Amino acid sequence: RVAVVTGGSGAIGAAIIQRLRDAGAVVHALDIQPSSTPGAYFDRVDVRDETEIDAAFGAIGKSAGRIDYLVCCAAIYRPAPFLELRLEDWQQTLQTNLTGYFLCCRAALRFMRPQKFGRIVLFSSMVARTGGVNVAHYAASKGGVLGLARSLAIESAAENIRVNTVSPAITDTPMPRAVLSDEEIESRKARIPLGRIGPA
Repeated sequence: RVAVVTGGSGAIGAAIIQRLRDAGAVVHALDIQPSSTPGAYFDRVDVRDETEIDAAFGAIGKSAGRIDYLVCCAAIYRPAPFLELRLEDWQQTLQTNLTGYFLCCRAALRFMRPQKFGRIVLFSSMVARTGGVNVAHYAASKGGVLGLARSLAIESAAENIRVNTVSPAITDTPMPRAVLSDEEIESRKARIPLGRIGPA
């Protein structure tokens, strides 16, 4: 099987790549940051750029002859109070967290549909359902992911293509730690039924 993972240089992306590699898949990591994950091919790609996405997926599909799995976990998280939220921040968040997913799904489906097989996993977030303080743009983008996944799953089911979402709460990874204090991260633990934060 041939897999494509966006956000492959991040902590979650790297863990997914390793699991796919352990299962025997050939993995291609797409990210704007260099990847140090062993065992995966790396392409520097901006998921917001239609031309770059189509070119990357086209090259992967041509060289491998197929694309079986797509995991989209590329995202940005830049909290801001709603009245301080700039249009630029809103647009960049939706372009990365939602439009990027659309572009990658469309590119992958061009290979999955003819082969009558595909598995797609899109990363949403708990705040897509609950909302949150200072994350209106992030929650909106992740809510859009849920709608995209549901619609795509219905449209592609007859072609043996499955689409699912993962909605993590906070994880102990570099992205939240870049904008939240240790106290803020720890305070989220009380909202999690298991009483712990997902490890890096």
